[in-house]
Amino acid sequence: MATTTLVYLRSDLRFHLGDISVPQKFTDAHLLQGLIMGCKTLMKKWRNRYTINSSDMVSRNTIQRFDEVEPPVIERADERAFILQAAIIIKSAEMKDTAWDIGSWRDDEISVSNIAGGKIFRDSLNDDIAELELWLRRRLFGSDRQSLTGFRLPMNIREGSK
Repeated sequence: MATTTLVYLRSDLRFHLGDISVPQKFTDAHLLQGLIMGCKTLMKKWRNRYTINSSDMVSRNTIQRFDEVEPPVIERADERAFILQAAIIIKSAEMKDTAWDIGSWRDDEISVSNIAGGKIFRDSLNDDIAELELWLRRRLFGSDRQSLTGFRLPMNIREGSK
C-alpha cells in the first residue's frame, strides 16, 4: 500500500494563511503539524477515507471508493480539505494565543483599538469552517440540496388558490 507525507501541502497551506511575507510567521514544522492534526481530524469526518500511522505517513483506506488511482495517494480533489482543516486548527490556536491582546484603550489624546482586527480574524476562521463543511457535504453526499426541475410552483400561484 502506498503512503505519503503531507509535506507537499505546506506551501499551499502557507499561501492560504497569507503567510507569504518575509519573515514568515509559521515555521515549516508548525505547518506540517497543523496538516497532521488536520488529517487526524478529517479521519472521523469522512469515514476514514485516509488513515495516518504513527510515523505520520498517510495512506488510502482500501474499502473507500476513489475517483483517481494511486499515485498520488491523496486525490487532488481532497487536498483542499486537508488545507482547510489545518488552517482551522492553526487559526484557532492563534486566536486563543492572541485573545488577551485584543481590546481597546483611550485617554484624552490617544485612542487605540484592535477589536476590528479580531473580528476580521474570527470571520476568516468562520469562513474556513463554512467552506470545509460545504466541501465535506458535497464530497460525501454528492451535492447540496437542490430543487428538482419541474416541481417548482410558479411565483404567481398562491397556496390554496384555484
